[in-house]
Amino acid sequence: MFVAEADGEVAGMAEVVLRSAPPDHQILIPRRTAEVHTVVLDRHRGRGVGRALLAAAERTARDRDVEFLLAVIFAPNEDAVGFYSSAGFGDHGLLLGKELNAG
Repeated sequence: MFVAEADGEVAGMAEVVLRSAPPDHQILIPRRTAEVHTVVLDRHRGRGVGRALLAAAERTARDRDVEFLLAVIFAPNEDAVGFYSSAGFGDHGLLLGKELNAG
């Protein structure tokens, strides 16, 4: 986990979550993967904080032999889609979900 400070306060954070090693029976080519999550407070956006955090996260992932970094975001989050897209992330598969009621 990384924390960025600006103007004497926390401006954002990023974390790299390593996924378990893929099982031998996996259909796809087994590759070491991780997820990256980045958050920058609104008042610090557009100042390079997110880019710096993402760069640090990518270096950490590479140092841990991660071959593929995932940014799992929901399509309606246009700011996050734009941020990660501009950093070289692109479509890779499709995540389907279903909302379940508690009752």
